[in-house]
Amino acid sequence: MASRSTNLSRGSSARYVCDCGLRGRMFTSWSLKNPGRRLYACSQTSDIRCDYFEWYDGEPEGRHGGVITYLNNKYIYLEVKIELLEEKIVQLEAEIETKKEKKVARKKQVEKLMKFVCFVIVLLMAVMVIKMQRTVNVNGWKYIM
Repeated sequence: MASRSTNLSRGSSARYVCDCGLRGRMFTSWSLKNPGRRLYACSQTSDIRCDYFEWYDGEPEGRHGGVITYLNNKYIYLEVKIELLEEKIVQLEAEIETKKEKKVARKKQVEKLMKFVCFVIVLLMAVMVIKMQRTVNVNGWKYIM
């Protein structure tokens, strides 16, 4: 960790400047180890790596650290829960799609079966009509031709 090049007190309004000459920006730590602590870190955007940072204030006092840690843990828990729910949604959508495909296939099978049954009924009716036409009624007697 690099040290700051200026000797500023906590109450000073001047910005912290690191060894690379750039001024630091204030950030808030959201890590589980240092929740809610404010720090200055180098704000460079070039390819040069600068590991400068300096805590601006002490550790959170009293209940604040516990509350921040609780909120961090809750945030992590909710992120994991959201991820699991999104995976479940994808799984359920795939199941729905599979069921839709099966339903369409069953509908096609039923349509084929209904066409076959209709064909058989029409065929039987045609046979009955032909058979009825061959029956001749002579002097009260029915003769099949």
